[in-house]
Amino acid sequence: MPTNHTPVALKDAQLFLEECIQSHELVSLVTLTAEGEIRRYVGWQVLSSWFMGGTHTLVNPRSGQKRKVRDVLIFELNGHPVFL
Repeated sequence: MPTNHTPVALKDAQLFLEECIQSHELVSLVTLTAEGEIRRYVGWQVLSSWFMGGTHTLVNPRSGQKRKVRDVLIFELNGHPVFL
């Protein structure tokens, strides 16, 4: 990821999230839900991905809570705006 808060393409964001699965690096995401609500996931671990469905599964390392997010609904990753 770039060091400043420059926009990144969705494909680059997906590749970064894939790397985070292997490295166990914590990420911060801002996403939309299917209902149009904004969700912030700060310090969550990327657990897995489903390429065909375009989703990533996140887990909160403190509570164990899991969430599945759609890649196209991610609009910020670690402070970087994400564009299609």
